[in-house]
Amino acid sequence: MITCYLGLGSNLGEREKNITTAVRFLNSEKDIKVIKASGLYETRPQGCPQGTPFFLNAAIKINTRLKPRSLLRTCKHIERLLGRKKTRKRFSSRPIDLDILFYGRQKINLPDLKVPHPRLGERDFVIKPLKEIAPGLIRALSRQTKIVAGIVQMRNFITKEKAKGKTIGFVPTMGYLHQGHLSLIRQAKKDCDICVVSIFVNPMQFGPKEDYAHYPRDLEQDSILAKSAGCDCIFYPGVKEMYPQGYNSFVTVEKLTENLCGASRPGHFKGVTTVVAKLFNIIQPDRAYFGQKDYQQALLVTRMAEDLNMPLSIKVMPIVREADGLAMSSRNVYLNSRQRLDAVIIYQSLQKAREMIARGERNSRAIITRLKKEILKKKSATIDYIAVVDAKTLEIVKRIKGKVLIGLAVWIGRTRLIDNIVIR
Repeated sequence: MITCYLGLGSNLGEREKNITTAVRFLNSEKDIKVIKASGLYETRPQGCPQGTPFFLNAAIKINTRLKPRSLLRTCKHIERLLGRKKTRKRFSSRPIDLDILFYGRQKINLPDLKVPHPRLGERDFVIKPLKEIAPGLIRALSRQTKIVAGIVQMRNFITKEKAKGKTIGFVPTMGYLHQGHLSLIRQAKKDCDICVVSIFVNPMQFGPKEDYAHYPRDLEQDSILAKSAGCDCIFYPGVKEMYPQGYNSFVTVEKLTENLCGASRPGHFKGVTTVVAKLFNIIQPDRAYFGQKDYQQALLVTRMAEDLNMPLSIKVMPIVREADGLAMSSRNVYLNSRQRLDAVIIYQSLQKAREMIARGERNSRAIITRLKKEILKKKSATIDYIAVVDAKTLEIVKRIKGKVLIGLAVWIGRTRLIDNIVIR
């Protein structure tokens, strides 16, 4: 018999029942035996319209005597039994979805069947349940990504690539990658010959009561996701590598840190600019990529690079959002199901601000008051700050004129989330 791995998903009807029924149907086939099943993982819909229901996903390990196409036909038959209708849309709601992820060690490239699944590496909702039942398989996949831990080794890699005339795109992250990170990686690979991603949870940018110790980490999953998006090398240094004993040098940017997160998280941006300056020095990128969600950070890094005559350009990419508008963040994983629903109010309140300005409101205080009222409708929400600032200087503005940023930080339960919109 051949060992195979299947992915299952459902976002219509009784989702859990649909998945367990599909597993039962598979196990009832005389040539299929279900060996192991993962738990259920609730995940956001990818590529679907706003308002699309969330999916439940799982993975199973099976042994089968069926040939690949026969197994595919069996999966399609079970999908039809459970009410799935044929559609040409790749991203759509469905009562059940069955995908063949791996068929033994075979590589299959047929018009209707490609194995290993070609988009496996892009899908954390597949990697997580698969890792639960086949950790060795995920470990083997992650090893296909080049990972460098030492500064000397990283510099040697960069020197060799630059000697070949290659351009370097760089995406600094703290790991636990999501689609927002992957959009930066794809853009870096599109613009440059080589894409380097750093994964370093920087202790210097966390306050004493913040979540450094509990910040989510999963290098194996990150390695697979990063490679699928175009990453050529991951720089994964340890804390002692970046900050050896006796370290006492820091980089600060004045003025731009006086408001927004700079005011509510003292010392945070000192840690950010210091580590980014070190990473730029180590990797020597031609371009570096940041997301607009961390607008203040991107502005600070851009100013730092300009002031210190660093020979690179900074590209700031749009915020990537969940289907319901919530800005993607590694910290979203902290939210329970009730908090996750409440968190949508953050984006909804920003949209309310946009509507007020479109109708002619120019008084910043009136806008902030309305946003506070909207956000505090949710019992789990506590406001850290809401501010209307000049988009270039980050200085507080009383009346909206020209290009402004409306930025906020809100605690949903114990999770601090940030978001913003730019009004031109």
